[in-house]
Amino acid sequence: MSTLSAPFSLKNDKGFSLVELMIVVAIIGVLSALAVPKFQSFQAKAKQSEAKSNLSHIYTLEQSYFGDRDVFYALIQTPTSGVVPPNDLGFDIQGHRRYQYNVALTAAGFDAFAYANTLTVISSNCLQKDQWKINHLKELYLVYDCVKGGPGPTTPL
Repeated sequence: MSTLSAPFSLKNDKGFSLVELMIVVAIIGVLSALAVPKFQSFQAKAKQSEAKSNLSHIYTLEQSYFGDRDVFYALIQTPTSGVVPPNDLGFDIQGHRRYQYNVALTAAGFDAFAYANTLTVISSNCLQKDQWKINHLKELYLVYDCVKGGPGPTTPL
């Protein structure tokens, strides 16, 4: 009996039908559509925690500097110059990719700021840079939140 004249049998076929494959692709598409925004939110929060941690570190360095010299230290990053001179505070402002850090002196003490770099995408729907601030009383402020898309609260976090 030739192969062409044999009756068609589904019992010996192995593999998946096109319908089964399309159902699997649709399920994967739905799962990824739900997971990607959640992942981006977690990633944005991790980037923000880096800024908060570095601001806390700057606060500690400022308090130590004040204990030694009875003044706070102004730390200004100038992005136009390629070389930033070493500072007495001990915080390397050039070594950070996601945020720029500045410390401004105030009448009462200091305000340290963290500004998201222009190359840093905190969130895909972010229209403004993420901004954080800590003062000499260790009060942390969210100046602008890119994750929530608006200004932060006026009270410390």
